[in-house]
Amino acid sequence: MSFTELMVSSVLIAGTATGGMHVWGQARLAARIGLLKQEQLEALEVQLLAGQRWLSAAAHDADLLTAKGSCSFDAAAVSRAADGALPLPEGLQRRWQPQPYGGGLWLELVVGSPQKGSLVGPLLRRQLLTPAGTGWCLPNLKIQP
Repeated sequence: MSFTELMVSSVLIAGTATGGMHVWGQARLAARIGLLKQEQLEALEVQLLAGQRWLSAAAHDADLLTAKGSCSFDAAAVSRAADGALPLPEGLQRRWQPQPYGGGLWLELVVGSPQKGSLVGPLLRRQLLTPAGTGWCLPNLKIQP
């Protein structure tokens, strides 16, 4: 084997090895991003279940309804009470938004914020919680818009 052949073969081997290392690096990065997303999704689900259970357990506390005898949540009152009863881990945000029609509330949980250079973008999870679905509406209560 001549010196020229040896140099060409070593360049080919080095190029192949570099390409293989790049592929392994990309696979490792994809696995890390998947793991981070999975952890964030689990944190969102835990907080979503905690919010739902808290609201069901706090049933019949008239301070969380819009008016005495109504079957509609007061978003501000629920938000204040939830902030006191359910502290959020760092990086999570919670919003209670009134349903445009009916007396329900959307519980929105967001984890992560868009940051430059972040591997994982923000994740959002929403669930509609209605007074009837969480045990708040008694037969004598009436829905008020």
